[in-house]
Amino acid sequence: MDVAEAPVGRCYRCLRPRRLCYCASVPTVDARTNVVILQHPHEAKHPFGSARLVKMCMPATRLHVVHGGFDEVLSCQVELPADAAVLYPHRDAVDLAALPAHERPSTLVVLDGTWAHAKKLYRDNPWLAQHRHVRLHPSEPSRYRIRTEPQPDYVSTLEAIAGALRILEPDNVQLDQLVRAFDGMIDLQLAQLDRAGRHGRKKRDKVRTWRKLPDLMWDPDLVVVYAESSLPGGATDGERQLVQWVAARIDTGEVFEAILRPGRDGLPTPARLAHMGLDAGQLEQGVTVDEARAAFARFTGPSVPFAAWTRTTYDWGAAVAGAGREFVALKTGYCNVRNMRASYLETVVEREGLVPPRLPLHGRAAERLANALAVARWLRSQREAAAVTGAAR
Repeated sequence: MDVAEAPVGRCYRCLRPRRLCYCASVPTVDARTNVVILQHPHEAKHPFGSARLVKMCMPATRLHVVHGGFDEVLSCQVELPADAAVLYPHRDAVDLAALPAHERPSTLVVLDGTWAHAKKLYRDNPWLAQHRHVRLHPSEPSRYRIRTEPQPDYVSTLEAIAGALRILEPDNVQLDQLVRAFDGMIDLQLAQLDRAGRHGRKKRDKVRTWRKLPDLMWDPDLVVVYAESSLPGGATDGERQLVQWVAARIDTGEVFEAILRPGRDGLPTPARLAHMGLDAGQLEQGVTVDEARAAFARFTGPSVPFAAWTRTTYDWGAAVAGAGREFVALKTGYCNVRNMRASYLETVVEREGLVPPRLPLHGRAAERLANALAVARWLRSQREAAAVTGAAR
C-alpha cells in the first residue's frame, strides 16, 4: 500500500490511527529462512493483523494478498523451491521440531487470516499440496490478547512464524525482538482501549422486548447436556468429532457420561486433551458412538427434552443424543430474562452469584455442565419474578 491508498488520519505502513502507530519502534530482524505469506484479502486492512508486523520487521518476507475474481476463488500460484514447507495443521503434517537438520526447509509458507479464511486459502490453492506440510506444537497459549483463537494450541501468524524460525534458526537471537514488537503493538492497543473506557462515549444498553421462556424450561424431565469435541490430530480440514457427552437431570441432578473411543483419524492433540482435562488412556478405553447412543437413550427415555448453554453444544452431540428432540438454549433464555447480552457461561454464573453443584464427571465437562445446570435452575426460579412484571409465561 502506498501513501495515496492509506486511509485519512492513519499511518500508511501499519494502517493504524496516528496516535496508535508503532512503526518507530519496529525492529529489523534478519532470518536465513525465506518466509512467504499468503494473506486473505479481509486480513489485509486489519489494523491488528500480525502478518503486516512480520513484513515490517522482516522486509525480505514475501507477502501476497490473494484477491478473488468474480468466482471468489482465492488462487495465487507462488514459485517456491523444492524443499519449501507449508506451515499448516494438515493431518499429514509432520512436527517441524522433529525434522533432522538436513531436511529442514529453506522456505516457509504461511497462510494468514482467521482460521476460516486460512481453510479457504488452502482449499483454493491445491498447488500447496505438492509441498510437504509441517506443524508446530506451541508450549504456551497465544499472546494475542486482542483477538481470540479458536483453540488453546492455535496462535497468531507472527507467533507461528517466530516459533518456526526458533526451531529452524536456534542461534538467531534477533527473533525475540519480533515477539517483543508483537507484545508492544498489543500493549499499545490495550492502553488505548483502557483510556477509551474511562473517557470515551458510553453506549446505551439495548432495550430488548420481553420474550417469555419456552415451556420446555418447566418440563420436570428436562435434561441439561454438554459436549466436548475436537479435530482429530488438530487437522483444521478434518471433521470435528465428539469426545465426551455428559448430561444431568435438572430436578434430581442424576448424571450421564460417555467418553468416546477415537476413530480411525486418531486422538486429539495433547494440548487439546489437556484443555479438556482428559488423557489418551481415558479415550482409548472409551465406548463407541453406538454404545453411547444406546446408553443415553436408556438414561433419557424416548421423548425427554434437552437444554444446553448454546445450540452448538447440542449439535456436537447429535450422534449420541439423536435427532428430533425438543431443545432449549439457556443462553437465549438468560438474555430474555435479564434483557442484556449473556457473555460467557462462567460470567453468568459469577454475575448471578450461583453455586454450581459438584458432579461426578471427568475433566472440564464436570465444571461446564455444573455451570449450565446452575443457570437452568436459576432460570426456572425467575418464573415468579416474571409474573410480577407482567412478562410471565
